[in-house]
Amino acid sequence: MHTHTRSIALQDHRRSYDYPTDRTREVYGVPGRIRLSRNISGPLVPGSPVRAETVTQPSTPNSQDNTGTPRKKISKFALWADRKREDIQAYEYLCRVGEAKAWIESVMGVEDGMEITEWEEKMRDGVALAKLVKQWGAPGKVFEHPRLQWRHSDNVNMFLNYVRGVGLPENFVFEFTDLYEKKNMPKVIYCIHALSYLLARWGIAHHIGSLLGTLEFSDDQLAATQKGLKAAGVAMPNFGDVGKELWKEMKEEPMETEEDRIERELLEQEPKIVLFQTIARGFMARQRCAEILSRLDRLEPSTIAIQALCHGWLTRCRITKHRRNVKAAEGKFVIALQSQARGVLARARRKQYKRDLARPSTLKVITGLQSRVRGAIARNRVLELSKKMDHVEPAVVWAQTVLRGVIVRRKIREQLGKLDAIEPSIIRLQAVARGALVRRRRRMQEEQQAKPQVVRSIVSLQACARGLLKRRKAAEMSKEIGAVIPSMVGLQSQIRGGMVRQRLRAQLARLDSHELAVVRFQAVARGYLARKEYRSMATSLRKAMPLFVGLQARTRAMLAKKRAQDVEKALANVQVVQAVSSLQAFARAALTRKRHQEQAKQLEFVAPDVLGLQAQCRGVLARRAFGWWWHYVHEHQAEATNLQALCRGIIVRRRFMEKINYYRANLSKVVKIQSLFRAKEQREQYRQLTMGQNVTVSTIKNFVHLLNDSEFDFEDEIEVERLRKKVIEAIRENQHLETYVTELDVKIALVVQTVKSVEELVKARRWGSIDSSGAHTSRAAVLAAHGDPFAGPSTLDIATKRKLELYQQLFYLLQTKGEYLARLFFRMSRVEMPEKTKRTVERVTLILFGYGQRREEYLMLKLFQHAISEEVRSAPTISDIVDSHPMFLSIALQYVRPKQVTWLRETLRTLVEEVVGQPAFNLETDPIVIYRAVINAEEMRSGVSSGKPVDATFEEAAFDPHTRGEWIRHLQMLRHYTEQFLNAITNSTRKMPYNIRSIARDLLASLKTKFPGQSDRVYATAVGKFVYYRFIHPAMVAPDAFDIVPNTIGAAARRNLGEVARMLTQISSGSAFLENVPSLIPLNAFVNTAITQTQKWVIDVAELQNPEEHFKAHELLDATEQPSSIVISPNEVYAIHSLLAQNLDHLTTGYDDTMRVIITELDGVPHLGSDELRDARDRPVTLELTNRFADVKDPNAGEKALWVHAKRGVLAVLRVQPAKDLMTSLMAPVTDEQDAIWEEIIAQELPSEEERSKKSRLPATTTTDPAYRLEDIRTQSYRDIKAQAMFYLLELEKLGKLTRTNGFQGVLNAIAGDVRSKHMKRMQRKNELESMEEALRHLVERKKAFEDQINSYHSYIDSAMNTMQRGKGKKRFVMPFTKQYFHLRDLHKAGKNPQFGSYKYSAQELYDKGILLSIDKFSPRQFDRIDLVISSDQVGDFTVEMFNNTYGTSAMSSTTLRMEDLLQSQFENRVSLSLFDGLAKVNLNLLLYQINKKFYV
Repeated sequence: MHTHTRSIALQDHRRSYDYPTDRTREVYGVPGRIRLSRNISGPLVPGSPVRAETVTQPSTPNSQDNTGTPRKKISKFALWADRKREDIQAYEYLCRVGEAKAWIESVMGVEDGMEITEWEEKMRDGVALAKLVKQWGAPGKVFEHPRLQWRHSDNVNMFLNYVRGVGLPENFVFEFTDLYEKKNMPKVIYCIHALSYLLARWGIAHHIGSLLGTLEFSDDQLAATQKGLKAAGVAMPNFGDVGKELWKEMKEEPMETEEDRIERELLEQEPKIVLFQTIARGFMARQRCAEILSRLDRLEPSTIAIQALCHGWLTRCRITKHRRNVKAAEGKFVIALQSQARGVLARARRKQYKRDLARPSTLKVITGLQSRVRGAIARNRVLELSKKMDHVEPAVVWAQTVLRGVIVRRKIREQLGKLDAIEPSIIRLQAVARGALVRRRRRMQEEQQAKPQVVRSIVSLQACARGLLKRRKAAEMSKEIGAVIPSMVGLQSQIRGGMVRQRLRAQLARLDSHELAVVRFQAVARGYLARKEYRSMATSLRKAMPLFVGLQARTRAMLAKKRAQDVEKALANVQVVQAVSSLQAFARAALTRKRHQEQAKQLEFVAPDVLGLQAQCRGVLARRAFGWWWHYVHEHQAEATNLQALCRGIIVRRRFMEKINYYRANLSKVVKIQSLFRAKEQREQYRQLTMGQNVTVSTIKNFVHLLNDSEFDFEDEIEVERLRKKVIEAIRENQHLETYVTELDVKIALVVQTVKSVEELVKARRWGSIDSSGAHTSRAAVLAAHGDPFAGPSTLDIATKRKLELYQQLFYLLQTKGEYLARLFFRMSRVEMPEKTKRTVERVTLILFGYGQRREEYLMLKLFQHAISEEVRSAPTISDIVDSHPMFLSIALQYVRPKQVTWLRETLRTLVEEVVGQPAFNLETDPIVIYRAVINAEEMRSGVSSGKPVDATFEEAAFDPHTRGEWIRHLQMLRHYTEQFLNAITNSTRKMPYNIRSIARDLLASLKTKFPGQSDRVYATAVGKFVYYRFIHPAMVAPDAFDIVPNTIGAAARRNLGEVARMLTQISSGSAFLENVPSLIPLNAFVNTAITQTQKWVIDVAELQNPEEHFKAHELLDATEQPSSIVISPNEVYAIHSLLAQNLDHLTTGYDDTMRVIITELDGVPHLGSDELRDARDRPVTLELTNRFADVKDPNAGEKALWVHAKRGVLAVLRVQPAKDLMTSLMAPVTDEQDAIWEEIIAQELPSEEERSKKSRLPATTTTDPAYRLEDIRTQSYRDIKAQAMFYLLELEKLGKLTRTNGFQGVLNAIAGDVRSKHMKRMQRKNELESMEEALRHLVERKKAFEDQINSYHSYIDSAMNTMQRGKGKKRFVMPFTKQYFHLRDLHKAGKNPQFGSYKYSAQELYDKGILLSIDKFSPRQFDRIDLVISSDQVGDFTVEMFNNTYGTSAMSSTTLRMEDLLQSQFENRVSLSLFDGLAKVNLNLLLYQINKKFYV
């Protein structure tokens, strides 16, 4: 079935879990709301927007006329409350009708597709009921006709006979006219419900289901239903207890409840549950392993990087080792090669020598002998040289290898380049070559086949024939192949070339991808190898330099000798000389040569001695020249030094001037570079400061000024305290106004029922007025007279002062230990308690934690964390947690409201105004509604009735062309706006209030702890539904209540927003639309996509700092910040005391628990006492919070004290002796100048601190860190301070907190952390100012609304007072000589004339009227001797006197009755009232009737 959207019903249903109440008093479909009844005695539902829902209303339509006040004079709020109450009643009734309809359809197995509101009219013919009982064998025939006829009574009678036959009690059976004439349709539905319970007990049919909260109805449907209920004028049956009432009436045992069944089945399945737990533990272990593996996966990049570094190091080690081995092997190979080369050369020379010896010439023999001798000498020298070269051989060989490698690689690259250039030609050449080879083989085969052969036998002939045939076939095939050979060869070559090129490109791509790393590695390697080669080569060359010099000298000598030998050979040739002169010349030349040879032989013989003598001569000459030069320089040393200094000075000045001129020419660039460098230094220092690691001394020195409070800090602190007081006062004032409005609601309701006393109205009007000093003094006197601890400090004794201290400690404990209030909330959510008590607990909780303060806000979030943990720990499933509405959630909603309103207004205002600002805008998604709207529009446009059927099904409406197009357009628009709203919400994570995100974070953590092993999708769905449903959805359906739009929106806009909210609700639930909502199933694809987006957003919302980090809280928070006082009334204190005492066993963990100790010492709750004492205790007082257990010491207090002293001393040292690092500053000696600098610092800073302390009248909550105050060290000298700083640093080093290896870097990091936290404190104070200003603004608006409401109530009260005084000035006629006549005469004689009259009755007369019930010690026969007098001299006070006339007239007793007490007793459903301390008992209702009759009518 399909019903329409009703935004108000939805809103009430979504607030349905505000407060758990008794099922007998609960409004079904809206849990937490009390049923509308005259018999309710409990208080109103706290936090409900409809304050008048539980106010008793008159049962007659003319009840408003009794007061004489017209309906239009009642306030808008009261009218809205009445309409809301009526809508809720109609909604409940329609849900019950829907349940009956669904049950009948399920039993019959047929759905009629009719609306619930229409089905009630359809039931009048009894056809559905008759068909229902026919299913179970009821006799008779069902009469069916389109029009209602009297014969339909047979159907109804058939049903009634059946229900009576199955044993349904008579008071559950309806009458025929109840259904046929619709006189009592609720009774009919009630009968169907009772029948389902009875048949379910007997197993004939299943139990009827509940549809409360799942159905939706339009405003018109609810209004029509409520109108019908009013017209019928019947009471609404209690559908919730129909089963209990049925079993009670039938005197049978009730059926097993769902809870009992669950408990029984759990006990039966205990072994399986244990097995499941074992499996779950195994799964959890595997889950932990998976988490560890996931962590390893997250660390995979780092692991791969480390492995790469290790692989690189190992590879380099292997390469180095391989190179060493290769060098060693190559060295041996080169030596062997050189030895073989020398052998070959030696053998060649030996052969040449043998050939020379074979010549006949003696000269050649001698020359050869000399050459062999010289060769032997040269070989000896070369051998010696080679031995010396062995030392440098590895370096030379390695250099040769590297050079050969470079040359070879270069050649290979050149060849590869050339091959790449001629690759196509090579491929073509290869193809041509293969073709030529194939053709050559083919020609050879043809030639062989063409040669004639002689066949010697038949077998050979056959073989030849077969061969010929085979060869022919082969030839033909070869021809075919030859035709395609060029193509195949080209294709193969191209394929091979493509594969080669592909491999080459892949290799090049891999090389290109690693090109940068390879190039860098090669560059580093080449540089390292080149440097190593250069160093080794230079070392080897330096070592071999003498050897190379000697080798070069010998080489030159050998060359000179060779030239001489050539000359000798030329001279040795015999030639015929033609002239004598030529012969003489040859002779002279021969003689000269001979002399030269002899001289050369002599010189060669004495060469060693000559060389030594020459060397000694050169040394003597060199030493003599050096001595002369040294003596000269030594004698002119001063002049030389001065000359050098002048030259150096000239050079330096010249360079300096060049630099100066260069800098002047580029001055702008220099300034820019300096600014960039300074900015870089500042950024680096700020980064160090923010990172908190390796902070330098210069960074601390540059930012240490941030630790000092400025004038603005103190002014902001004073402003925070001032606003805080104003917020607290405004909260108290609004709470009093709200309480006053609530009481006026009840009082006005009582006035509507009966005529209320004028005195109470006057007193109510004076409520909330400003107390005078005299009234305050009188209240203090009343409290002091009763020993109340809140009377005042001057009126308390030791016992009451001790009680006051205990109350201070009790509320301090409730504030700082959130687990107590969390357990109390959990207990109150599970146990039935009056709503007034819950309201009191909520109000006290908000008073206790204040609004917007850092400490209180942190403690409030910790309280929510404990409360969420308690609720989740006891919940069986995740859905139970999300769907429930525990008590702490109401407090959380009030607590986050100011910031929530700001966030939602900034996030949703634009979109909401866009939706609201379009009058013709429509997002209706039901095809049936669209279909009817199209028909109506067509009929309005044409003026002719449409031929289409009005009652169309969903399929018919959906396939209608006009309807389908409009439906699709609506779905597209709905998707568009839903996407817009969803994007706006998900993009506002940073703007989302921290307290809401903290609650979501705590809920997510608790769900993971309670239900481990679930997927992140399950957690995100639960948290997303909670966040949206509790904090966003109310603003979607009622934007005017959240200041998103300035004015009240219309019904159409509200329906459109309701459709968007419906989509968002479905998305937040994490599932797509099912078959029960067919009109929105086409949007399931979008819904699934949006679900993923929403779940990611939820995870982002829950990822934030914990409250400790956000608020910079620590375990000694209360020791550093003074708790703020609270403003609370003694009645509220005693109410909390009483509640804690009643639930003490559930709140404490042992007999030594702190809470139990305080409650035990308080020794019970004070008695409420009289009305005067109650009124005195209702005024608020200021309660200071103190900690009884303040002597508990921090186990790390000593270590923290060392840190404080160390930071203070180090900071003083850095102020006076700044250096590059802390160790340098500490080790530097102290001078008198530094002592003077320290005294100057003290003189500059202390006066400013004193001036600030004078300005600040209020204690600052965020003052300068005590670690940096000068109060404790200002009297010490700088030398002592430095010594103490070193002492504390060494003590911390002993504890392992610091180390000197890094220059005590830890203390610098700690100071940097304090600087960062100082900034956080300033930002936090700014946020506190903004939040308190926002809260104050909302409180002012709320106060104005309350004042407007109170003014409207006052106008009503004035009209009621005028009505009550009507006709009081007229004298009533009294019959003469009656008892009343003589009574008035006696009063006149005695001068006692009551202002409002006096009436005398006999006890017998009152007994006969039913007013008097009994008189103690008197029988009814003696009542004629007793008289009662009722008189009134003051408004609202009635004096009742009893006289005994047995032995003359004697007064027996007297008492005064107040109209307020009488009305309250009647409101509490009390029947009788005791008078004269229990001596007499009267009927309360009849007594009120008599008083109203005589004194007010």
